[in-house]
Amino acid sequence: MTTENIIEIKNLVTKFDDRVILDDISLEIERGEIFVILGSSGGGKTTLLKHIIGLLKPFSGEISVLGQDILKMELEDFEGILKKIGVLFQGGALLNSMAVWENVAMSLEHHTKLPAATIRNIVKQKLSLVNLKHAYWLFPSELSGGMKKRVALARAIAMDPEILFFDEPSAGLDPITAADLDDLILELQKKLGITLVVVTHELESIKRIADRILYLQKGKNIFCGTLDEAKALGNEEIDRFFGWNKKTKNN
Repeated sequence: MTTENIIEIKNLVTKFDDRVILDDISLEIERGEIFVILGSSGGGKTTLLKHIIGLLKPFSGEISVLGQDILKMELEDFEGILKKIGVLFQGGALLNSMAVWENVAMSLEHHTKLPAATIRNIVKQKLSLVNLKHAYWLFPSELSGGMKKRVALARAIAMDPEILFFDEPSAGLDPITAADLDDLILELQKKLGITLVVVTHELESIKRIADRILYLQKGKNIFCGTLDEAKALGNEEIDRFFGWNKKTKNN
């Protein structure tokens, strides 16, 4: 069975003045997988995510998304890539002055010429996918933290993206709500066949959803692979992050 790389990064270096944030990062993300970026605080996780979605330019290196080198693209061409990706920002980033349906409809109104009635139908479909069809007319102030995350997820999938990026999706949620969000993410990934790239430090979430992980330590890629491979590696930093010891590894 052959696999297709939907994202490829080669020799990526990021510097802020003389400080190196990402140091020679290379990786490949396969179509259809859930790829989790993790590591210690300040290790470069969110910086890497911002590079992939075009919010930051690196000092050097290559980034290919959907088979195209995004660092060499004109802005007009890159907008075509943006239409094929969705982003769920930490906190949801909903606009409080707009109703739920308006928040979800934003990208459709901005990037398409679809009739208003069609956009409303798509919004209802996406809200149904995240089990929030009843929240159509509500405002963000009327929603719980978990509901806000699900509305943000509905907005992220509004354009039927090929890749979804998540920055700390479970941040601020209680364990039960976080687990429900993970289950929803897994359900949508299976149903829609989307590739997911997730930045998180939530251990239980990582264990539930990750196909593969990238572990960054002080801007360096010290591991990329499955959780079982990470556990077998015997790296002190990774073992401490997950709370693994000899006893838990043998269970």
